[in-house]
Amino acid sequence: MRSPLHGAWRRGRHALFAVTGMVLVTLVSASGAQADAAFEGSSPGNAETVAEPLTEIELRFSDPISLNETETRLLDADGTQLVYEPVEIDGGNAWLLEPAISLDEGIYGVVWQAEAADGHTVRGVIRFGVGDVVLAEPAVEDEGTEASVDLETELAAAEELGTGGGGGPVASIASAISNLGVIIGWGVALFVAFVALPRMTWIGRYLFRIMRIAGIVAVVGAVIDLASQLLGGSSWNLIAAALLRFLAGAALAGVPGMVNGSPFVWVLSGAVIASYALDGHTVTAGPLWLMVATDAAHVTFAAIWGGGILALAIALVLVLRKRRQEASLVPDGSELAVRFSRLATYSVFGVAVTGVVMAFFILPSPGALVTTAWGWILLIKVALVAALAFFGYRNHFNVIPEIEYVLVQRDSGSDVVKEEREHLGQLRKTLGPEMALVVAILIMSGLLVQASPIAG
Repeated sequence: MRSPLHGAWRRGRHALFAVTGMVLVTLVSASGAQADAAFEGSSPGNAETVAEPLTEIELRFSDPISLNETETRLLDADGTQLVYEPVEIDGGNAWLLEPAISLDEGIYGVVWQAEAADGHTVRGVIRFGVGDVVLAEPAVEDEGTEASVDLETELAAAEELGTGGGGGPVASIASAISNLGVIIGWGVALFVAFVALPRMTWIGRYLFRIMRIAGIVAVVGAVIDLASQLLGGSSWNLIAAALLRFLAGAALAGVPGMVNGSPFVWVLSGAVIASYALDGHTVTAGPLWLMVATDAAHVTFAAIWGGGILALAIALVLVLRKRRQEASLVPDGSELAVRFSRLATYSVFGVAVTGVVMAFFILPSPGALVTTAWGWILLIKVALVAALAFFGYRNHFNVIPEIEYVLVQRDSGSDVVKEEREHLGQLRKTLGPEMALVVAILIMSGLLVQASPIAG
């Protein structure tokens, strides 16, 4: 005869499959507004030759952009920069480069760089010819030197930078580091404030250390991110987001202590949520109010779930090691496990639903899942979250009911410390791989902030 726990596990497994299926179906059918501007073409086009002298070059984009006039260069065949006047048209969806003198017969190139509405950089190059020239073969002067060698060198160097769409590798790595520190530190603070009971002062002394370490990690990542954004000329929202994560990390690194219900956690939560609300994809994709609210809920659920797993694992290690105090610590460990399991269950569904909403509005098309860095990172993150949810549901419908049953027996006066230790030991063993998955998910999340759903 099958036990009630077996039936509960089957129901939980079906719920997990349902949520995972909802995520995948929504990703496949995504057709929301894109967060980064895509280059749609130019006039003259790349590798095109026109017969008449040119007085303007037009660059067209899918969304309004801000042209970086310092990095955008108009070059002749010798690689010499030509003076031009940038003119914004169509609300920033297109820009004209008007040279000071008309472009007569010859080979020319444009190295352009622009800033999308979300603050991320996009860039590219175009080559074109005017008059009776052949682009496929470099023009050769009488002295036998290649006339376009300098131009080709300039364009090749620009092409090596890629098409942009994101904050670059340094900003991506820094964002992943700061995201890891902020979410874990914040999640541990939420665990102390809302999962641990006021009488459980013993756990705070140990979790404060984790909060401080996470804060230092967040500060290091935020400083690198902030420097990268400032040097790269990023928009104010990305700079402000990095600054807020720096302040949140500094607060975690210097926290003197806190108790259940401390105002510190509310101030910290406000700073962290505001930093993610300023993220590029949040401020440009979909209705602003919906994306800000959804993103705030998403990072909060992620912090409760991810930081809570780490906090519970540390708490259980302490509970199981301190045998002299097991009469008081083991019951505390059981209560922590049950209280966190309830919050984690809501957080799993919260992360899934809010993630689906944001992906729907950010992804420009289903194909972006496999043709962009943003799409591939998202698929990896979804797989990791599904694996973490599997561990969570196995615990929720297998180990946690056993702990709840033991708690009922203890309340009735039975001595169940041995049974509690056994069940808590089982739970602690599963938290190891869960912590590894949390770290991997948070790193992927940090990379998503800087990646582009447009650029390949």
